[in-house]
Amino acid sequence: MNILKMKQKITALTFAVIFTTALLYSCSDSSVTNQTDNFNISLMGSQDSAGDSQNILILDTVKILIEDIKLNVSNSNHDSTNFKVGPYILFLDLRSGINQISSAAIPDGQYDKVKFEIHKLNDNETISDPEFADVNGRYSVIVKGRYLGNYFVYRSSKSAHQILNFPVNISVNSETSTNVTLVVKPYIWFISNDVYLDPGNPANSNDIDNNIKNNFKNCLKAFKDDDRNGIPD
Repeated sequence: MNILKMKQKITALTFAVIFTTALLYSCSDSSVTNQTDNFNISLMGSQDSAGDSQNILILDTVKILIEDIKLNVSNSNHDSTNFKVGPYILFLDLRSGINQISSAAIPDGQYDKVKFEIHKLNDNETISDPEFADVNGRYSVIVKGRYLGNYFVYRSSKSAHQILNFPVNISVNSETSTNVTLVVKPYIWFISNDVYLDPGNPANSNDIDNNIKNNFKNCLKAFKDDDRNGIPD
């Protein structure tokens, strides 16, 4: 065999090795990217403090605009993983049961809390729901319902950072699907000193907005709920 043919064979062999290695790397990387979703977050409304026999206040739907949903790695104040990139709308239909927010593939591990921000739409941001912006401003929370039988739409521009600790650490792995349910109690936003606040009265807006900002943590809880029945597993 002459030197030229030997060089040609060596070049062909080298190219084959490089091509095979690149193909294997590409397949391996694709399998990580296309990992099956293993984590879900659902949303449920609570009827706590939902009026009395006179049906003073009846809430139908709640929409909350939030920034990225992050899950905190257990025993860490800094390590977290993105679950949902925002701005994102949490839609709660109080006339139905549990609503699934979204699902995603997250790294295996132990998680102890969920973090997000109640977020007013910025001037440079757009969202698919036109109700979060109008000629009067931009909003973070929209509540619809009836007060003494009169239909209302209440809009708030308040923002608030939220950290919800799970009752026990949640273990996530790629072999099973884990669900966390967020339970929202929005009725307490419209109560002050055990008296219902008329959402249609502008004089109550400051009290309602402060309830939304300051009591969000009191009206939210999060827990593992794989059977999605609204009860911690």
